[in-house]
Amino acid sequence: MVRENPVRRAAWWVCRRARWVQLEEGGIHSLAQRLKDLPLPPWEGRYHFQGEEELTLRYLLVLDALNFCFWPGREKWSVTGPDGERLTGYFALAWALRRLAEESPEFYSPEHLRSLDEAGLRAALGEIPLLGVRVRNLREVGYLLFKFGSAVSFFSHARGSCARLVELLTAHLPSFRDAASYRAQWVPFYKRAQILCADLYGAFSGRGPGEFHDLEWLTVFADYKLPQLLRAQGALVLAPELAARIDRGELLRGGSPEEVELRAATVAIGERLVELLNRAGRPLRAFEVDWLLWSLAQEELPYPHHRTLTHFY
Repeated sequence: MVRENPVRRAAWWVCRRARWVQLEEGGIHSLAQRLKDLPLPPWEGRYHFQGEEELTLRYLLVLDALNFCFWPGREKWSVTGPDGERLTGYFALAWALRRLAEESPEFYSPEHLRSLDEAGLRAALGEIPLLGVRVRNLREVGYLLFKFGSAVSFFSHARGSCARLVELLTAHLPSFRDAASYRAQWVPFYKRAQILCADLYGAFSGRGPGEFHDLEWLTVFADYKLPQLLRAQGALVLAPELAARIDRGELLRGGSPEEVELRAATVAIGERLVELLNRAGRPLRAFEVDWLLWSLAQEELPYPHHRTLTHFY
């Protein structure tokens, strides 16, 4: 029996009390119909590193330690990808870290990560936003690898369980403790910890370190892009004041009621989509629904995403 995910439980608790957001059943049903016949996006191997197991595990751990908030700055952070294409955001990070794994694998050693400073990370990734926070996160990873001796050793402690891996990540890496307080209640989201489980599954094709017996435990990964898409699809309705603030590009404080409600509604809508798709004969798990939604969210959308300066997503 798969244990209950506290992210799922807390999301519904918030949605029942939400002031700023509302789930729209008609829009959710329409979106489920759109998703029903879409092919599941394959694991994106073009930009990600895949090689020797230990280095691949270190790469994925570093990737998801840094997978947050790419938009601050006068110009969007970017790198030159394969064939000279300009990459931004997550794919820029995945490619830049892949190049480091291929050309400078010592970057991923516990000793190097533990002693990394801003100048060193700037030399590796350029002027990526929130540089100081990213250095702190990588130092945490370095200490983790030093403590366990290797990435293989650390991940083996999960014993093939997503729930156990998220517990390990949040116990040993403070930067993965993605949670908020809403009406004096603890509300976890664990976006980067959960997405690391899905990344392991994708990178290793569900075998070895990517073999999990409880993938259905995962929820969708509450970030910037999914609420933006859900709003555009009519599945998520915002109070006029909140919609206006987002459209003006105002910052929403991390942990504010508005931001927590946006993320909770994203998780809850993901659960409804899983339920509806299963009824329609398309049995998908929440992380696979997330892959479909995130892929659609890369299209041109009529609304901007909300803006929160955070290292959680």
